[in-house]
Parts: sequence; C-alpha cells; structure tokens
Amino acid sequence: MRALVLGLALLVCACARASSEQTNTIEEQWRAIEVTATPLDLGAERVGRLVFRGGLVLTAETGWFGGFSGIEVLDGDRFLMISDRADWFEGRLLLDEAGALVGVDDVRMAGIRDESGEPYDERNDSDSEALTQLPDGRFAVSFEQRPRIMIYDVNRDGPFGAATAGPLLAGVAALPPNASLEALAVDAAGSLIIGAEGGGGTTPLWIAPLGATAPVESQHAYRLGLGYSLTAMDRGPDGGLYAIERFYAPVIGARARVMFIPDAAFESEGGAVSGEELALLAHPIAVDNFEGVSAVRRADGGTRLYVISDDNFSPRQRTILYAFDVESTPR
Repeated sequence: MRALVLGLALLVCACARASSEQTNTIEEQWRAIEVTATPLDLGAERVGRLVFRGGLVLTAETGWFGGFSGIEVLDGDRFLMISDRADWFEGRLLLDEAGALVGVDDVRMAGIRDESGEPYDERNDSDSEALTQLPDGRFAVSFEQRPRIMIYDVNRDGPFGAATAGPLLAGVAALPPNASLEALAVDAAGSLIIGAEGGGGTTPLWIAPLGATAPVESQHAYRLGLGYSLTAMDRGPDGGLYAIERFYAPVIGARARVMFIPDAAFESEGGAVSGEELALLAHPIAVDNFEGVSAVRRADGGTRLYVISDDNFSPRQRTILYAFDVESTPR
C-alpha cells in the first residue's frame, strides 16, 4: 500500500510539473487586452522641426493599463512598452498607406520579473521607468525608487524571463527617490547611456559598458531647460540621441521639449552636454506627461519619433501616443 501511495504521489507531482510547464510557454505568459485608440489631432501640420504623423488616445478597461514610461518600436511596427508598475505591454502599430499612425492592434501584457523570476510585489522595487533595446536584442530597464539597471532577454525567455543585473552606477543612492533613473539609451559602442530626471539646471549622465565590473561614475551632466526634467532618450538611426524634457507648473500647465543631442556632445570627458530643441509641445497642442520616446528609420530613410505619455493612472490625465517625422536629420 505504501508503495502504491508513493507511486500515485510521484504521478501527481509529475502531472503537476508538466501542467506547470505547459502553462508557462512564452505565448501563455501574455494576456491579451482590448485597447481603444481614439484619433487625436495635433491642430497643426508641424511643430518646430517635427512633422505630425498621427496621434492617438489609448484606453483599456483593465486598471493595469497606463503609466507608460518607456517605449521601443521594433521591426514590423511592433512595439514594446513598460509601465511604472513593472508590466510589459506588447502590440502592433497600425499605419495607413501614407505611413501615418492610425491605431494599435494585438496588444497584450505581462508582468516584469525580478532576478529570481518572481513578480515584483513592492512599489519601491517595481517602479520601472525607462526601456531600451541592446544591440544583441535584449532589453535594458531602469528602475527609479531603488535605482538600478536590469537586463531582460524577452525574445528568448518571454516576458516571465528572470532579470540579470546591469552595470552598477556610482552616486545613485544620493538621487531623489522620485527623480532618479528616468532616461535610457545605447551609444554607438553598445554601452548604456543613463540619465537622471533632475529638476532644472543640470542632471547627471552615466555611460556604462554592459560588462563593467565596478560601479561606473557619472561622466557628464546634461543641461536642462529652465524648470524642465529629463524623462526619455533613444538613439537615432543615424546617430545622436533624441530626448524628451518635461515641464509642469499649476498655472502654466504641461509642456514638453523634444531635443536632439549629437554624438559629438559626449567627446569631452566630464563636460556638460547640451541638446538642440527640435520642437516645443505646449498649449494649444494636447500635452500630457510624456515619458517615452522611440526613434526609428522610416522606409524613405528619414527618422520617425514615437512619443508616449504616462497618465499616472489618473482619470485627469491621458495616455497619448504621437508620431512625428523629423524634418531633416540633425547633425
């Protein structure tokens, strides 16, 4: 009888393990969600050096939809976004025959995991703020409340893949808890460029090789516009960085500057880095808390920017996705 019970127990365990593995395939890790994309007109054909190529207000019934702080647009007009509650959102951009943004489709979500492959369950651990794709296809994510960089191989492991630690950054413990690692990109050599949010004046930038074995010191300071904060960066298809600076004041309202930072700005070790303003997004243009930017090459060789806002899960804010074409490539 004891042998029979043991055999049955082993069979149950084997079935449970097989069931667990079966329901843990990459496709089953994602949960499809219905997203409504409502067209949003800019009210102008261009702003500054950016040509308007479509706008959307994105909504969904699930309370987990929103808080988008990073976006990467990939091959085939697929996109990957992160929310600041440590969730992945994947989907497809819909473009019309002229290449304008008109909708999104096939949207699905999944939780971002920690180094043990477990969901983040504490607010101070789960505040994911910036996203960039590495040259080898993996993705780097920066976290704000407990500042750190994590690396994910979503293509190989799926959204439930465990994180591996990215390079350590010196001095991050001194950053304000809600104005920490907010912007993330890669340079031509494949090193990470990480920017702190700041709040006017200058804010530190780190250039960190992925294989760094010791904490990396901040080598540069980025000059912000008066009252602005750095919220996003992405490397352009022809080099340089596109960045978003955010501004908010109760009387003035929300504003955003779209900036370009040439590679040459980083040539002086320890020097202050300045950007060129490509466009100012301000009233009467619909503006929200823009925290993500993705720069991609268009079919005609030009540069397309996608800009996403973080609605802070507030009914008074919106998730806005804009598409802009850069009028001419900055140098």
